[in-house]
Amino acid sequence: MEENRMISRNSPITLSLSKDDFIKIFKACEDRREKLDGLQRISNDEDVVADAGNDLVEINMLIRELKAKADETWGNSGWTTSDKYL
Repeated sequence: MEENRMISRNSPITLSLSKDDFIKIFKACEDRREKLDGLQRISNDEDVVADAGNDLVEINMLIRELKAKADETWGNSGWTTSDKYL
């Protein structure tokens, strides 16, 4: 049996996603960003506001990275998260 070793919390993983799966994950990140933004604006608790702000910074960095990878893979107009008809 393998020893129980500490694993770095920020060890990267590599995923291979279809465009549809990628868009679902991207939309979930956008939804989370909206919720954090609302929480930061509405809450009267300084700790909640600070935590939401920190999480917003991280989710925005992730969204930028995801968008850059999608643009590189499918082109700027090769994917969309819009539910409207093209």
